[in-house]
Amino acid sequence: MRVDEHGLTDQVSSSTTRAAESQRIQVGTAATSGAATAAGDRVDLSGLAGRISQTMQALASQSAQRVGQLQKDYRAGRYQPDAQQVASAMARS
Repeated sequence: MRVDEHGLTDQVSSSTTRAAESQRIQVGTAATSGAATAAGDRVDLSGLAGRISQTMQALASQSAQRVGQLQKDYRAGRYQPDAQQVASAMARS
């Protein structure tokens, strides 16, 4: 089985970027949330949106760390997947 590490890194990076962007939007608009701006626009962000963004960032970070650790283990020859678990996962797919 071959793992395309480049694809995994891109997916994690993309998720991290989207989560960080969402967080920046929330932080950048926190001062004007619920209040009219000079142009008359109004921004209302719920607490739930902020919590979702934070959770996405945490998950992306954890995924990136896990992929990095697996990569190190694989390169060092320490990665030894359970053949039975791999076969079961492949059968479920």
